[in-house]
Amino acid sequence: MKITEKTAKMFLVVFAILGFNYGVSFQQFLHFDWTDPRGLGDSVSYLAMSNGDADIASIHRYRIIIPFLADLVRDVIRPLISSEHLHAIDALSFYIVNYFITSLAGLFLYLFLVELKFKPERSLMGVFIFLGSRITILSTGAPVVDSLYYLAIIVIVYFCLTQRSMLLCLLAPLLILTKETTVPFLFLPLLLKTINRKLILLSLSVSFAILFWVRSLVTAALPNAVNSEDPILVTIGNHLSSGLENLSQSYFSLTGWHDLFSPFSVFWVIALFGAWLEYKKIDTYYEIPRFLLWIIPITLGFTVLSSNSGRMLHSLFPVVIPYALIGIDYVLSRKQVGS
Repeated sequence: MKITEKTAKMFLVVFAILGFNYGVSFQQFLHFDWTDPRGLGDSVSYLAMSNGDADIASIHRYRIIIPFLADLVRDVIRPLISSEHLHAIDALSFYIVNYFITSLAGLFLYLFLVELKFKPERSLMGVFIFLGSRITILSTGAPVVDSLYYLAIIVIVYFCLTQRSMLLCLLAPLLILTKETTVPFLFLPLLLKTINRKLILLSLSVSFAILFWVRSLVTAALPNAVNSEDPILVTIGNHLSSGLENLSQSYFSLTGWHDLFSPFSVFWVIALFGAWLEYKKIDTYYEIPRFLLWIIPITLGFTVLSSNSGRMLHSLFPVVIPYALIGIDYVLSRKQVGS
């Protein structure tokens, strides 16, 4: 069977993503310590869930997909692990799940950037910026559930960009279960006039019904573990009550500034340069869809609800990376012309 040039390119992209992701994330997995998670204390909750124990903090209890998948992977790989390495099987199970989910997110990001008219090599550079981010590496190498959240974000914005209303509707009931912070992103399609909004609203209704049904199933299975903090509105209220403290910690402390730069480091600055180029119409080739800018207030709002601003701000990658590529493309193109 003859392989077309397009198929060969996609194979190359997939292997490049898998190889790069493995290269940057494996050390994080290798050196992860359950007794000292270093700011990733929620990993202990997900470990317990993967072993069938959901008597944990209510905010973590309903993020069931990755712990469930890690449990399945653990059963598959257990016969392949020697007895002296069985102690690492839990972390390895999570790493395998997160590795493939993050790689899939990288692939969707590549397709998303190509759709924005970036050349394949620039698009691949954008994927490497995403995969090489400290937050992505943590989400891949550590036993947490953020990888699925980032996959959900890029799937939503990619299908919005390509006007895939039906796929969005079919996936929404699953995406809403990834993490509660995914919920605001599910409303992004409603900002597009060219998409079937009635179908999206119907899908959102079904999605919320499934969300509360799944939460009720988990709650019913653990009658002794449920407490007054479990209802989702109570959880949100508790986070809002800590809003001022979170803002102070995130934006007015050295630790907070370090966390702010951890998602994209210098690419924050390059992205601002790219946004300036677009605003001043110095670069008119690339057009970043306006609906993507709504991700900014959504993500900034999350920094009020969470003290971990770095992990929250990483949700901006569908905005930051395209603008960073605009800045990079402008500088490199000018350099080539000057030479």
